[in-house]
Amino acid sequence: MKRRSFSVLPLFVAGVCLVVLVIVAPSEAISHTKYKVSGKDVVPSRYVVEFDYGDSKSANSFVHSVQSKFKKAKTHIAEQYEHNIFNGFSFGLNDLDEIEHNTALKTVLDYSHVKAVYPVRVVRRPKVTVEKASSKGKEASILPHAMTQADHVHSELKKFGKDIKVGVIDFGVDYFHPALGGGFGKGFKVQYGYDLVGSAYTGENSPAPDSDPLDNCPADTESGGHGTHASGIIAGYAAKPDVLTKAYLMAYDAGMDVMSVSIGEDNAWSSGSDTIVAQPIAEKGIPFIVSAGNSDSSDVFTVGMPSTAKDVWSIASVENDNNMIKTFKACSASKKMEYMNSSTSQIPNGIVVSGDKNIGSDKDACDASTTPDLKVKLAITQRGGCNFDDKAANVAKAGAIGLIIYDKSGSVFTPINPKATIPAIGISAADGLTLLDGIKSGAETLKFDLAPTIIPTKNGGHISGFSSIGASYELDLKPSLARVGGGIYSTLPRNFQSWGFMSSTSMAAPYVSGSVALLIEARGLKKKNLVISQQLKNYALKLTHTKGKNEIESPLLQGAGLVQVYDAISGKVNVSPTQISFNDTSSFAKYKTQTLTVHNTGKARVVFKVINEPSVAVAPYNHQDYIFKTSVTLSAGQKTIVRITVVPPKTNPKDHIMCGGYIHFKSSNRKSALDATVPYFGVVGKQRELSLFDAKYPYLSDTNGTKVYSKSQTYIYDRSNCKTIPNIVYRLLTPTAKFDVDVLNAKTKKSIRKTMTDSVYLARNSLFEDGYSSKVTWDTTYVFNTFSGIPAKIPVPSGTYILNLRALKLLGNPKDPKDWETFQTGPVVVKN
Repeated sequence: MKRRSFSVLPLFVAGVCLVVLVIVAPSEAISHTKYKVSGKDVVPSRYVVEFDYGDSKSANSFVHSVQSKFKKAKTHIAEQYEHNIFNGFSFGLNDLDEIEHNTALKTVLDYSHVKAVYPVRVVRRPKVTVEKASSKGKEASILPHAMTQADHVHSELKKFGKDIKVGVIDFGVDYFHPALGGGFGKGFKVQYGYDLVGSAYTGENSPAPDSDPLDNCPADTESGGHGTHASGIIAGYAAKPDVLTKAYLMAYDAGMDVMSVSIGEDNAWSSGSDTIVAQPIAEKGIPFIVSAGNSDSSDVFTVGMPSTAKDVWSIASVENDNNMIKTFKACSASKKMEYMNSSTSQIPNGIVVSGDKNIGSDKDACDASTTPDLKVKLAITQRGGCNFDDKAANVAKAGAIGLIIYDKSGSVFTPINPKATIPAIGISAADGLTLLDGIKSGAETLKFDLAPTIIPTKNGGHISGFSSIGASYELDLKPSLARVGGGIYSTLPRNFQSWGFMSSTSMAAPYVSGSVALLIEARGLKKKNLVISQQLKNYALKLTHTKGKNEIESPLLQGAGLVQVYDAISGKVNVSPTQISFNDTSSFAKYKTQTLTVHNTGKARVVFKVINEPSVAVAPYNHQDYIFKTSVTLSAGQKTIVRITVVPPKTNPKDHIMCGGYIHFKSSNRKSALDATVPYFGVVGKQRELSLFDAKYPYLSDTNGTKVYSKSQTYIYDRSNCKTIPNIVYRLLTPTAKFDVDVLNAKTKKSIRKTMTDSVYLARNSLFEDGYSSKVTWDTTYVFNTFSGIPAKIPVPSGTYILNLRALKLLGNPKDPKDWETFQTGPVVVKN
């Protein structure tokens, strides 16, 4: 069972299944300029060491020198990177107490050839919405190629991405799937590959890599066929960051022309440690294409690393125009009902009866003793109480020929029942209750349609509700582009029924990668990342905000717009840069006037009218023109400069409205030149004036978080009772690039020292329970560098103290005291 691997189609799928590691994590006692602390979900005692470029010191000799100084240390090398892009290794440092561990780590940091040390943290596998579907004769009508002009490239230009290598960093691939070539190695679509962590990898244990990227996980595992689905989008046809770092470098060394990554982190900093390899690869000319994230379109700054890096592509998701559903007709109902199933075996027509004597008991068909005689009947049960296999087994034992499960409070769903001997389907709560009413009235007969039904998608051609919103925390415009990722039909592993739908920006990114392959083949643009990006952005389709209305969607949701690959191949006029950020109000003096270079590479004279087309903002604003209208005429081969000046709308700066739009170069003659656009955005307001801490936060709390202490209340910490240890609970409304806590003498208000190493690049807290708030626990020590330079955690003497928490405001200057937001606790009495 292969869970994380890479391969090539000439795809190169490097991957991870369930959990992947990403570089970052703090050791609280370490304070060092080379130590890059960031984020959470730390993998204990595991680090990535980066050497200075050109340093040839081997990882083995380096680790040996650490072992020779620290005899008790148990060290192991996880990954090695001897590369001109990134030179270093990752290793574990175990079996040392806290002081010994920090001393050893400080020794590593003090080596002259060590450039930086990054702790490692866990990155969770991407979330996708999955629906299984039959493949019989319906593929072409549900593929979104017409939305993106890929159909024109195939039919008119006869380009299919021949000989273009796309590296897929994902969860393995079922290369035996007929649509993926049926094999692995030279002569097949999947030509290269590697499993970087092994089948048993969880993210916490040690990787056990091998050279086979096959995804053959059982259908009841969490692999979900993610990598196979992504690979099929790129090349199919209808018949821990240390691990990721290794995957990126191996794909680059294998000669990939495109990198497609559907794994990332929910953190919108563009200079975090996740980008240390992605950005240099993009600078080498390789399009590095990453899904923007699935944090939903209800909040800004939710795009994730490494898609936030400067030259890395961040891809948003658009809903497919069409969807495919399965339906059946009940004799008592006037309308057809929708269902989903996880099996290719067709559920038979027949009479449906209650599958439990106490239907709706929340334990329907979970006990064989409550299952009635179901001989040659379809059984209906309510979801819950036991797994779907148990329900199917019990009703099958009673004679049922099929199982229908309704969700008591939800919509249509897929019941995963890999061990079931009879077909099972999932229906909505409303349809389930309708069938039960029909059963009460007499015999209820069901007839299932043999072929799925193609229906228009409600939100087709618009940004998917799950797609993350930009910008980056530094106000770089992300996402870069949009591609169809909602309701994508593609390959699945054969034990997942071979074909099916998935919805995620994880699907949009490989679709863009396939488009890039077409463009590279058609225009001969290998290792021309900036040119490829320019063509696709200039000729992208601007999407509207609401179906049936004309308001343009914000660039913060769609970037340059929906990829139009045919126009990108055909377009002879390019505009650079491909996007503009006017930053925020405090920076308008620097950024309010910018220039665009327009270059006519064609052989015909072209004339453009330059028009401003404002988009909707993240919040409503006055849709006035930001820029003046003008016109541009270029002879064949000519370049010209267009100067753009922003005039911000008159909105309340305290609302920090994020507004934007598109500079539209409208061609006077589409036969000589296609229209081109450049997205822009800016913030009306000063980002450094945004509050960092939410109302009623931070606060001092007891160990269990059950009591809140005001500044007038005294907290007593008795070192003999660990249950009295204090916590500072905080909630960040705005991200911060730097965060620290000082221990102050309660009488003098002077700092003794810090409680921990500075944390950097912290994301804002979310509305989700597991990320709603954060806390700092004070163990009544402070960090101190000894005369030997080795940091130590020193207990404070018995006495009274105040904790001073500081966070740097967004885009703030760390040297300016006004750019810090602070909080001081009330008195904390420390007793021995």
